[in-house]
Amino acid sequence: MVEFIECSSLSISYDATGKAAISLTVVKDDMTNLQDTYTDGTWGGVRFTVGVMGASQQAIMGSGGWAQWSLQLEGVGN
Repeated sequence: MVEFIECSSLSISYDATGKAAISLTVVKDDMTNLQDTYTDGTWGGVRFTVGVMGASQQAIMGSGGWAQWSLQLEGVGN
């Protein structure tokens, strides 16, 4: 099973309180749930603890079963 973050999709922004909003796209070689929960990660040199606020899956047409997940995460950098 192959699963990876599409690097160009990664976006991180902070509000005035320091809360991080992170969006990213994960590409997978099948339509099953994501292997990784994406509640912990290091992006841009910062370790984040986040919760998944939204997730949507879309089949990649003509790819032989690949799918992409759009994730919206919120949390804090440690």
